[in-house]
Amino acid sequence: MTTPPLLEVRGLDVGFTTPDGRPLHAVRDVSFTLRRGETLAVVGESGSGKSTTALALLRMLPGTGRITGGSVLLDGEDLATATEDRLREVRGARIGMIFQDPMTALNPVLSIGRHLDEVLRAHGDRDRTGANGTGTGTDGAAGKSPRPDRPARPGKAARRARALELLRLVGIPDPERRLDDHPHQFSGGQRQRILIAMALAGEPDVLLADEPTTALDATVQDQILTLLGDLTRTTGTALVLITHNMGVVARACERVLVMYGGTVVEDGPTAEVLTRPRHPYTAGLLAAVPRLSAPSGTRLTGIPGTPPDLSLPLAGCAFAARCALAEDHCHTTAPPLVALTDTVRAACLPAAERAEPLPPPPPPARIDRPAPGAVVLAAEGLRKTYRSRGRRTFTALDDVSLTLAAGETLGIVGESGSGKSTLARVLAHAHPSDGGRILLDGEDVTRPGRAELRAVRRRVQMVFQDPYASLNPRMSVGEIVAEPLRAFGTVAPAERADRVAELLRLVGLDPAAADRHPRSFSGGQRQRVGIARALAPEPSVLICDEPVSALDVSVQAQIVGLLTDLQRDLGLALVFIAHDLAVVRQVSHRIAVMHEGRIVETGAADELCERPRDPYTRALLAAAPEPVPVTTTPVPATAGAVSA
Repeated sequence: MTTPPLLEVRGLDVGFTTPDGRPLHAVRDVSFTLRRGETLAVVGESGSGKSTTALALLRMLPGTGRITGGSVLLDGEDLATATEDRLREVRGARIGMIFQDPMTALNPVLSIGRHLDEVLRAHGDRDRTGANGTGTGTDGAAGKSPRPDRPARPGKAARRARALELLRLVGIPDPERRLDDHPHQFSGGQRQRILIAMALAGEPDVLLADEPTTALDATVQDQILTLLGDLTRTTGTALVLITHNMGVVARACERVLVMYGGTVVEDGPTAEVLTRPRHPYTAGLLAAVPRLSAPSGTRLTGIPGTPPDLSLPLAGCAFAARCALAEDHCHTTAPPLVALTDTVRAACLPAAERAEPLPPPPPPARIDRPAPGAVVLAAEGLRKTYRSRGRRTFTALDDVSLTLAAGETLGIVGESGSGKSTLARVLAHAHPSDGGRILLDGEDVTRPGRAELRAVRRRVQMVFQDPYASLNPRMSVGEIVAEPLRAFGTVAPAERADRVAELLRLVGLDPAAADRHPRSFSGGQRQRVGIARALAPEPSVLICDEPVSALDVSVQAQIVGLLTDLQRDLGLALVFIAHDLAVVRQVSHRIAVMHEGRIVETGAADELCERPRDPYTRALLAAAPEPVPVTTTPVPATAGAVSA
């Protein structure tokens, strides 16, 4: 007898109203099922409807968002029509959520203990441990309203003990001491673990994880995925993992749901979808994934074009305008999601007509890169120490030395807290060093005067990780790009508009976009604006601090390709900081590995990745996920076939 699904989504539609009053159809006819202990990945580019679908399951849609059709059945109960009182009982207790950015999800003025205490006071009386070990709960399989004989909510001491237990469960060291610390006192990976602990406090049946590993380095990402996997196996919690990282999908999920333009375009067992994709969009995403095995100097393959505007009507296939295999009827007829095998469905008219999966992508193209020139930037024995209000000291940089040549890309990798971003800010003179020297074209610029500092900052520019946070939302794009031109006086006022237009074209943006504000652009487009601003004063060194970590794979390929082309055309020296070793290898001439504030290994990109010498480098390489499933055996249809 087939076990009924824990969660069943049928024909889910979600709509918004744009500021000018137009309807925006963000999610269209999404259906899937989820059983206890099952792991489902939802993948797709930014704007494909992944996060909107997850938020709709809990009726937490922002602004004008609303469910306009379909149902969300949790043990047979439709949450799409549930009352707000009932939803408050479900949120956290039956369905938990891990948000992407822990710093915006955590209250900076509350200690971690207070965060966990709030959750435990709201949901801490729930006992999901059943005789069969599947966590059916004291209130039966349906887990609906509490029973009158339910035990009283735990007291303060019991809640504190449970909070410590949760912190130990997610791997926070020394939880007794850290319980009273605040979010800013933890690393990015530790903050993400705290969010997971909060989501697990109510022992939910379903855990929605929205990009939980996006900004984490490979080793911490591996630890988080191991933790989530252990939890699904031991507690029976079902996991919906929203991500753009195909390596994470291959590593952690049994099934995968591919979304584009607000609808499902392919779904099925992970092993089959990742190795034998049927939809051209799925194949395009897989082709854009950087491979650790790809040698230095190869180009990432992006998907040409941009996703559709969902506020406009779609006449045919949403992907047709970007698809190399599109036929005439693809532009006029919307393809249904149909079964192509016993376990895989795809919404593609040409795919329904052919019997075989799409062929594998061609090998990545080589980049024509001139040999690096003379050394333009050097660091000798840099040191940087921070002190907290409790007078505790933390050494962020400890005797760091490196060189960077004109036309060269130096990749810098390491775990969160290893000193990568501190090094970037010291090299750019955003933070002063405590010791050592910085040489620019052989000149000591470690302690520049005001006039010298102005010249140094013109020649050394930064591209930041979060383009939205680094762009002034009140300024137009044209004003943002023109700001360095005014600050450094490199262009006469009468020529600034022409120079801004030239810079926007250089980074692949329409000069007509100069009058628009950052909120009107996608994440990848905002990153292009940040690059244009950094190029405005004509620097010789560009320091890129995690410039693609928050971008999906297709946009990531476009941005990395843009930086590579700019380096070739302008002779830039690049410092490329990232946690994705595959990206770093493909774009870098040399790689430096940082650990606890020191450079533990450096060398040519290919040699370091193929023959690492330091144990820490070997650990980083071993933790890097590859988009190849561990097994190619398809998951049986009875273990989680998607509902029609």
